[in-house]
Amino acid sequence: MIDANAFLKEVNYLTARSKGSGGQHVNKVETKVTLVFNLAESKLLESNQKQLLLQNIGNKINTKGNIQVTTQKYNSQIKNKVLCFQKFIALINEGLKVKKKRKKHRISTGQKEKRLKEKKRRSNLKEFRKRINE
Repeated sequence: MIDANAFLKEVNYLTARSKGSGGQHVNKVETKVTLVFNLAESKLLESNQKQLLLQNIGNKINTKGNIQVTTQKYNSQIKNKVLCFQKFIALINEGLKVKKKRKKHRISTGQKEKRLKEKKRRSNLKEFRKRINE
C-alpha cells in the first residue's frame, strides 16, 4: 500500500461546470473536478510499480501518460475533490495488486462419466419423443 498523503504533491486538479440539478447555482459554479496524475513523471512510484500500473490499469491511462479521475456527484467542489482523490487512491491500490495465476484443474473420471451418462439419458429422452413412422 502507498501513503495517500504523499500523492497530494503530485496531483493536479482541474475544475469545470457540472451538469445536473442545481438550477442557477450549477450554471455559475465550477463543481466538476478532474484529478490529473502524470504516471511517467511521478517520483513516488518505482519503475516496476509503474510497469505494473500500466499492465493492470492501462485502459485508464491516456496517450499523454496521465491518469484522470473525474467526479461531479456533489454540488460542492471540495466534496468532489475528496471523492476524486479517494477514487484515485483506490485505483492505484487496485493497479498495484499482483494478480494470481490461474491454476489448471483436471476433470476427474467420475465427473466425466456423470456428464456422459446425463448426456446419454437426455438423448434417449429426446429419441422417445420422436414420432414412429410405420
